[in-house]
Amino acid sequence: KYWPDLPDGSLVPDYAGIRPKLYHPSISSANNAQLDFRILGPDDHGVNGLYHLLGIESPGLTSSMAIAEYVAKKVFYGRSY
Repeated sequence: KYWPDLPDGSLVPDYAGIRPKLYHPSISSANNAQLDFRILGPDDHGVNGLYHLLGIESPGLTSSMAIAEYVAKKVFYGRSY
């Protein structure tokens, strides 16, 4: 236990922050499989040095190190491999 004197039921699971979605939940998953997540950079919006990582949920968390490497190469070298 983290806090032995904390009464049971005192903590409630919740989330914080903004979680952008790439599609509305009512759209079937077969139609949005290609919209797993998106990485937008200066070529997409024209702002040098700004990168948006959108819709990264469970699969994105699994591949977070690969995503970080991809974005780092884009930032530092202007390309990905």
